[in-house]
Parts: sequence; structure tokens; C-alpha cells
Amino acid sequence: MVRPAPLACTECRKQHLKCDAKTPSCSRCLENRFNCLYLPSRRGGRRKTRDATRQQPLATTPNYPRLLQQPMTSHLATPSTIIPHHASSVNLTEVSPSSSGQQDLPIQLAEGIQDSTESDARLVRLYYENFHAAHPILVPAPLYDERKYPKYLHEIVVLIGSHFLPQSSASLSESTLAELSASGERTPCKVQALLLYSILLCAREECSQSQIMFSTAVDIALELGMYRRDFATTSCDERDVEAESLRRTWWELFTVDVYMAALQKKVILRCSSVPYDVALPCEEAAYANHSSIPPPPTLAGFNKRIFTADDDDGEGDQSRYSSFSYRIEAVCILARVIVLNSLPETHRDHLQAVENALVSWTNHLPLTKVDIVDMYGSIDEMLFQAHTTIHYAAMLLHLPRSNLRPALPDTGAPISPVIPSRLSPSFTRHVHDIKATEASKQLSNLLSVRPSVQRYSPFVVFGLVLCGMVQLATSRIHPPECSDHHCNRIILVLGCLKTLKNKWSVANRAHYYLRNAASETFTAWIESRYPQASGSAPPASRNDASSNSSTIDSSAWIVAPGIPGALRSADADVQGLFSPGLLSAYIDPTCSEPLLLHTMPDLDFT
Repeated sequence: MVRPAPLACTECRKQHLKCDAKTPSCSRCLENRFNCLYLPSRRGGRRKTRDATRQQPLATTPNYPRLLQQPMTSHLATPSTIIPHHASSVNLTEVSPSSSGQQDLPIQLAEGIQDSTESDARLVRLYYENFHAAHPILVPAPLYDERKYPKYLHEIVVLIGSHFLPQSSASLSESTLAELSASGERTPCKVQALLLYSILLCAREECSQSQIMFSTAVDIALELGMYRRDFATTSCDERDVEAESLRRTWWELFTVDVYMAALQKKVILRCSSVPYDVALPCEEAAYANHSSIPPPPTLAGFNKRIFTADDDDGEGDQSRYSSFSYRIEAVCILARVIVLNSLPETHRDHLQAVENALVSWTNHLPLTKVDIVDMYGSIDEMLFQAHTTIHYAAMLLHLPRSNLRPALPDTGAPISPVIPSRLSPSFTRHVHDIKATEASKQLSNLLSVRPSVQRYSPFVVFGLVLCGMVQLATSRIHPPECSDHHCNRIILVLGCLKTLKNKWSVANRAHYYLRNAASETFTAWIESRYPQASGSAPPASRNDASSNSSTIDSSAWIVAPGIPGALRSADADVQGLFSPGLLSAYIDPTCSEPLLLHTMPDLDFT
């Protein structure tokens, strides 16, 4: 048996393997994602008899397992408080348990490693439960340990998972960045790590750093050729799950590229500038099952689906395409809107083409993709993002061409997309008003379908801010009777942002801005309502209401067959069932198209 090196970590010693003693982690522990620990040296110290060792309990350092997880420093030489980088190991066989029942050093060390492993496992679980569904590029959760991702990628997964704890660790952020910066490899795993990290930084309002990380991820992806169709299969030795993960990684790069471009004044879409032909991802259920991933469809086939023959169910070949595929198509439409908005002048047909794409996307959805929930109430995250992206794109297209002028935030960190002040319309500006308002209305409707917001992607925040600002701007040009309607939708958006702000600082800033903007508009309106109500006559008592209701002709509710006008008489007396002001107090007025159209201003094509 090969004798362990004089300088070796605990993992290598345990397996009787040669350790290269690199710090802060040896090569073997770095490759296998082990906690690399070096025991404190006893050289230079006073020798103690075995009995003396037994009599000195390890309780003098009660935080020893916790100290093993702290950053190591080589310039401190107090072995009782810190473990140096280059420390000689202790002969573990010479340390025996104390007679008082105290645990010895190896047992405490093992417990420290076990605690750290359990902590990482918990954070990985939180990552998959709360973040993975929104950006599903890594292998499914059951295969995570088997996949053995590099340590820098594992650290990012753990860091993201920590954001779903009551309090995230600042030291964890520092160690993750150090681990990611120390790795110079240019592999698909590095692309995945940089991509996930850039999303996290964007959610934390570290925008410049997020752009740097994402740009580096795109650099490596283009260098490797991840945009080619055969890259996923040739790089994975026919491992279907790994190939699917790589396809998803490219399309997630493509998607995040567009989302981030909407926040910049200068539009740069690098992933769209290459001749990409990556196959489309499969359904999330098939990927999570990971046992039988179907052959991936092509992007060309997806674009030709509209012209194929329908089957008896009216869906035809479209049922082959996943929700992820429809999300990709929605992102492509969003990219077209962003590019059009960046141009000072555009042809009317170009605008109409994008408007046609927005309407057609919804009309050509299969029946199974119309709703974001299934029969069991489970949310299709990719379909939810696809629908929100379409409404987001519609608001971005119509808002600068309308009469609406929302007070968009001008803060140091972007919390809303860049929107030109005024562009040439394709319809009358009043029609653009209606379409922008309707898009914000549809987006808020999606929020009510999905009340639990913890698993939202951080990128949803930007759409929520725009949705709230459009509703706020619309309330200023609508009659006061519509204020209840718009106020309720803004309250819904604020509720979502309030929940998200506990996880992402960008949502905290968005909630603060939208709340203050809405307060200026609705506070005076709310205060103007209640003084009038307090000065009015007191409501009738229950006895008065009962006596009034007894005077109603009960025969009005009897619909006798063959007697004309009986039903009309019943409808006419329905209002008599309610006490005065009950309808206005408990039923909000609607804000519908007839209300808007009867006040249509003169046509304005300027």
C-alpha cells in the first residue's frame, strides 16, 4: 500500500491516495467536488502523552466543525482557531476517544464534512424547486449528483439556492466569484455557469457585471460552435439527457440575449447574428422523466407547422412541439419589436408585419397551449413565460406609438425596458392606446391565474413594471369611473413584486418605484371618495331593508309560460332587491371597449 504524502488533505488520506496539496483545494477534491480540508499541524509543539490527550477534551474548541467551513488564511498561525493552508496531518490512529464520552477529532471532522454536504444538498434542492423551472438548462434534479458538475458550477447552483433562504450569505457570493474566476476552462459547463451567474447578477442589480459574465458566456458558446445542430450530439457521446441540456443551454443564451437587449439603449443581439440551427427542446415532463427523450424537432419544421394538414383534433403535427419551442418563437417576436423600436423611422408594412406576428402567435397555439395550467392546476412555466413575452412585446410595440406617456423610471439600475418617447404609428394613436392597454391587461390576467410568484424568473420583473406603468398611464386618460379597474390591476402587480422583492433586489426597487408612482395618482382619488360617503345618510337597518323587500311584488319573479312580458317585468325589478348604493360599493365599474370607443378623439396620424 502506498504511504500517504506527508502533506495531504483528509479525503486523500482517507482513500490512501497521493495528494498534490494544492490550496485552497487539491486537484482530486476539486474534480470530485469534495470539501478539501487540511488538519492543523502538531510540529513544533510540546509532546503529550496519550493519557494527556485523553484528558484534554475537544470542547475547548466548540466551533471546530464550523471553523472548517471558514475561509483559510496562511498568515495566521494559531492552530486552535484556524486551519493553515500547508499543515501537516495528524496521525488519526493515535487520537482515541475520551473517557467522558466527548467525540474525538476524526468524528468531529466527519460531522463537519457531513454538515457541509447536507447544507449544499439543501441549497441544490432549493435551486431545483424554485429556479430550475424558469431556466431549465442543467440536467434534471435526480441526475444532478450523478452528473458531477465542476465545482465552480456547483457553487453557483448553491449560491442561487441560498437566495431562497431567509438570509443569503455574503461570503458565499465571494467564494463563488473566486471559484468561477479561478477556472480558465472554456467548456459547455463554463457557459452554463456564466449564464446562470449573469441571470443572478441581473436580479441583484449588478448590471455591468452581469453584462460582462453574459458576454463571456456567449464568447465561449460561439467559439465552441454551440449554435450548430450537431454540437449537442457529437459532444455527448449519444447521451440524450446531456445533449438535451446543451440544446437548452443555447436557446437559453438566445432568450437571455433578447431580454437583456430590451434593457439597453444600444441593441446588440449576438446570438441572432450567427446561422443557428439547433434542434428544439422537448417538453418539460419528458425532460424531467429523462428516460425516454424523443428525437428533437427542427426549427424549420416548427416554422412550417402552420402549413401542415390538421388532424381530427385540430392540432395536427403541432402537438410535437414543446412549450419551450413556443417560448422561443415569442422571444423572436420580442427581438423584432426591439429592433424596430431602435430605428428612428420604419415602413408601415414592417410595423404591420410584427403586429401580425403578435396576433398570429396566439391564434396558432394548439388547444393544449392556450392555458398555462393543466387539469391538475400545475403551471407550465415555459408556456407562462411565452405568454408574458408576447404581451411584453405588444406593450413595447404600441406604447411609443400611442398617446400614453407613462412616467418610466430613470434609475441607476434598469428596472424597465428602454422605450422611445414617440414613434410613427401604424394605426391611429388611439388604437395603439387600446392595444397597449389591452396587452397590459392580459399580462395582469396571467398573474391572477398564477398567484404563487416565488418561482418567477427574475426577468418577469421588467414586464411587471411596464404593465403597472401602462395601467397607471391609462387611468389618467380614462374617466374616473375606470379608476377602480386600473387600481385593482396595479395592486395585483404590486403584490407580485412585493413577494419577489424578498428574493431579488431588482424587484425591491421596482416595487418601490411603482408604489410611489401609483400613490401620487390614486391617493387623492381614494381620499375624494370617502368624505362624500361619510357625509351621506346612514345605511338602512336590516329591519328597514326587510320591510322594503317585502313590498316587492313576488309575482314579478314568476315566469309564467306563454305570458309575454313576464320575464321583462322580472328584469326590471331586479334592482329593487338591492339597498341603495350596494352595487356601486361592492361591484367595480368595468373598463371596456365601448367605454373607450364612445370617447374616441379625432384621428391622429402624427
